[in-house]
Amino acid sequence: MTWLIGYGQTIVFKGELLSNNSLVKNYTIIIDGNPATTNESGVFTAAISSSTTQVEIKTSDKSYIILYPIGGRVLIPKNPSLLTQIVLESFQSSGQIKSYMASLSQLKDAAKRGQSETKALQAKIDSIAANLKKLGYSNDDLRIAREKQDGIDLFYPEISGALQNYILQAQTLMIAFKFIGVYAFVNVNALTQYAQTQNGFNQAFEKLYVNYPTYSKKMADYWDDPSLSKTFEGIADTLIYGIGKNKIVPLNDLKNQINQYFQNQIPDKDKDKLKKEIQSQIEAQVPPITDQLIAMEQRVKQFLSLLKN
Repeated sequence: MTWLIGYGQTIVFKGELLSNNSLVKNYTIIIDGNPATTNESGVFTAAISSSTTQVEIKTSDKSYIILYPIGGRVLIPKNPSLLTQIVLESFQSSGQIKSYMASLSQLKDAAKRGQSETKALQAKIDSIAANLKKLGYSNDDLRIAREKQDGIDLFYPEISGALQNYILQAQTLMIAFKFIGVYAFVNVNALTQYAQTQNGFNQAFEKLYVNYPTYSKKMADYWDDPSLSKTFEGIADTLIYGIGKNKIVPLNDLKNQINQYFQNQIPDKDKDKLKKEIQSQIEAQVPPITDQLIAMEQRVKQFLSLLKN
C-alpha cells in the first residue's frame, strides 16, 4: 500500500490495539486526521510520509480513550515492519474518571464534616479533570460524571439500607417464630411481641417491593456496569418472592392457628394435638428459611461491595 503525501515516498505504519490485555478488533482510530481500522488480529496499517517521525493518534468515538502512549503521540519506529502497541481504555470505566468521581464524593463528605482537607481534595479534582481533558474528555463528559456520582451518593445508602434491613427483619422474624413455638402456649403475650416483629418485617418487605423497579433503574442510570442491576434483580426476586411471599408469608397461618388456640375456637380435646402440629411445622419450616437468609446475607454483602466500588 503506497500513497503520495506531499513530496517524497510513503511507508506503512503498523500498529496493534489492546485494551485490558485483549485485542481490539474492527475499531477505527484516527492517525494524523486519517482513519485506520483494525482487522481481526487487532492490527491496523496506515500510509505515512517517510519523513514522519511521530504521529498523533485519536479514538474515533467515545468507546475508548488512548491510555498509552500518553497524549496519543507515537514515535515511528526506524524499522517500519515493527508493530507499535497502542493501549486503549474504556471511556466509561477509565481509572481516572473513577478517581475523579471518587474524589468528588470524598469532597462532599469532607465539606459536610467541615474538614480542612477540602482544599487539597479540590486541587486533586482539578488536576484529574485537567488530565481527563487531555485524554479527550469534554466539559459535558465531566458534568455527566458529576451527575452520576451524585446519583450514586444518593441511592447507594438507600439501596444498601433496603436490602440489609430486609435481611435483618426477616432474621428477627424467624427468631420470633421459634420463640412463639416455645412460649406462646405458655404466655399469650409472646404473640404480642411477635406482632411487633412482624410489623417490622412487613415494612421492610414493602419498602423493597415498592422501590425494586426504581432501584434497578437508578443502577442502570448511575452505575456503568450493566451486570449490577441484573444481580440486584436476582437478589430482590429471591428476597421478595422466593423467601418472602413463598415461605415467610405462609407462616402467618401458624400464627392464626395459635390465635385460635387461645380464643377457644378449638375444642379442648384437640388443643394438645394442634399445639404439637404447630410446633412441628415451626421446627420444620423455620430453620431452612433461616439458612437461606444467612446465604442471602453473604450474597447481599458481596453485591454491596461491588456496588460501592
